[in-house]
Amino acid sequence: TSEVIATNSRKPIFGYHAMVYSLIGITVLSFIVWGHHMFVTGMNPFLGGVFMITTLIIAVPSAVKTFNYLATLWRGNIRFTPAMLFAIGLVSFFISGGLTGIWLGNAALDINLHDTYFVVAHFHLVMGSAAIFGMLAGIYHWYPKMFGRLMNAKLGYLHFWLTFASAYLVFFPMHFMGLDGVPRRYYAFTEFESMQKWLSVNVFITWAAILGALAQVAFLFNFFYSIFFGEKSTQNPWESNTLEWTTPVERIHGNWPGEIPTVYRWAYDYSKPGHEVDFIPQNTPLSETMSSNLPHDFEGNEEAERIQEQWNVEHKNVDSREEVK
Repeated sequence: TSEVIATNSRKPIFGYHAMVYSLIGITVLSFIVWGHHMFVTGMNPFLGGVFMITTLIIAVPSAVKTFNYLATLWRGNIRFTPAMLFAIGLVSFFISGGLTGIWLGNAALDINLHDTYFVVAHFHLVMGSAAIFGMLAGIYHWYPKMFGRLMNAKLGYLHFWLTFASAYLVFFPMHFMGLDGVPRRYYAFTEFESMQKWLSVNVFITWAAILGALAQVAFLFNFFYSIFFGEKSTQNPWESNTLEWTTPVERIHGNWPGEIPTVYRWAYDYSKPGHEVDFIPQNTPLSETMSSNLPHDFEGNEEAERIQEQWNVEHKNVDSREEVK
């Protein structure tokens, strides 16, 4: 998701270091939140409080990642490719599903909402739909590298909008059903008189789910058809910076003809001021980007810094002479 958003926003990932630390924090905290599934099992209230706190704390690094994704999108030169739409959809689901996770992380609320459709809605937005959209974003983005051809963009847009809409049409109404106490895992909950009012909503959700399933037919057709008949891809169709896009379209042993390329920079040099184009691949030497190099690009390489300073002085003098003229 980070790669797709950065590439199609034409911007570096906002707060890269914070993103890395947040991912580490989520990984560590995920080992000590499992008790939030067991608030109604007779768990010691003190232990339940501990798990409640760790569950709520994990929302902090999650919020950092979400904020940084939105900040990356902010004022970017966004390219709304199918991959980008699915990545944005992931962020949307992560927000809507994550907010209800704060509710369920509270032990007092969870006791009432446990085993209701509210839990179904929360889990399938943040862990189901978001995860699937992340995988689909990756498929659309790296498909040209896998098969040497492009997927049909129009079918990709159709696939996205039908899937995105159906996901919310299925799971958003479930929040209200859960708040009203409608239990999950019941074969026919409408047998209970108090739940008869949700029958029409259940029918609506069923049709929305069928719509979502039919949308995957467009994806499957697009996937397999494009392998044989899709438009042939160029080496770097998305103008991305990472090394895989420096390999030729034709698959060869060892990936690269000749020597393995040298990495000179990180993967997110997009839209650097002073550079002619809005992307600089990782294998581009610093000597070829003198007009856009920044101090942190050299990572303590004193010789490179000295050459850059000399270049800056020379070109500053040239610019000054031109201004005088």
